[in-house]
Amino acid sequence: MVVVFEEQVVKKTEQKLKQTLVKLKENVHLQQNFRELTDLSSTLERIKVILEDFEINKQNRDKRVAKRNELLEKHDKIYTELISEGFEDSWITTIVKHEMKNLKKVIKEAREEAYKEYFGKVEIEDDDLMDDRFDLVLQQIQQAKNKYIKGN
Repeated sequence: MVVVFEEQVVKKTEQKLKQTLVKLKENVHLQQNFRELTDLSSTLERIKVILEDFEINKQNRDKRVAKRNELLEKHDKIYTELISEGFEDSWITTIVKHEMKNLKKVIKEAREEAYKEYFGKVEIEDDDLMDDRFDLVLQQIQQAKNKYIKGN
């Protein structure tokens, strides 16, 4: 029984693992799918926290639920594609958890750099100027996320 398990299950699993590893190393599209899945997972986590807030009004809640559902569809599509490429659930989860750390680091660095660039140590009293600069910070964070997803 042990010999059969080793020959048929363990060896096939090792072979599948090696094949998917080669695919992941060589296929830029797969790498991008994992980064997109990571970004979607991160965004879905933030939306979940917002939806759990009891103070949110019905209109905002409905918008967030619609956005969540849209993101879930994209998430499920990419996840299904990765499964069809031979990745197992636990492998996908492990990779996404690891990439989540990388994404958070990229966002944190982009945010810090943008704050330094647009706010510096200057006291800002003009609210419109503050809002404009904050929009620039958000744009820079989004650019960093997009670079991360593309693998740059």
